[in-house]
Amino acid sequence: MLEQKNKIIDFSFYQKKKIYNEFHAIVYKEFNTSISDINDFFRYDNNHLYEVLEEAYDDGGPLKMREEVGYTIESFKLEFSK
Repeated sequence: MLEQKNKIIDFSFYQKKKIYNEFHAIVYKEFNTSISDINDFFRYDNNHLYEVLEEAYDDGGPLKMREEVGYTIESFKLEFSK
């Protein structure tokens, strides 16, 4: 008897990559700066923002990750408007 092997395709890498690209574009459009400059400004570790977004993805998938991007952008707007 032949065993059937299940092949599972994981699209999470592509989903995350698309959201990260959108995040970079929004940051550049809104603040005319890069993510690394934002990290320096707030004195975050180099991977802090990515860790936050990864955790959001793990908790709720791409929808939660996009929500976290929105919250992050709004918090940056508040901070830079001071």
